[in-house]
Amino acid sequence: MNYIKNTRFLRQAIRGGQREFKLCLSGGLYSRKTITVERNGRFRVANHIDDIVQLLTGRQLYTESNIGRGMRAGAFSAME
Repeated sequence: MNYIKNTRFLRQAIRGGQREFKLCLSGGLYSRKTITVERNGRFRVANHIDDIVQLLTGRQLYTESNIGRGMRAGAFSAME
């Protein structure tokens, strides 16, 4: 499994065609997310667990979502 370590690696994965990602949770569960990059450079994050869509800067991924915490913990990866 290839963990996404930061927003640079996330952008690379998206440029390579990856759109589906997962954030591993406790108990073997995970939160599935569809992520793309908008023309303005913001990340469009669709959270499948609650159907919420967010437009976030790279910095906001760390401050206004749980993705940054998942990246730092090695719990955020591309879906296989």
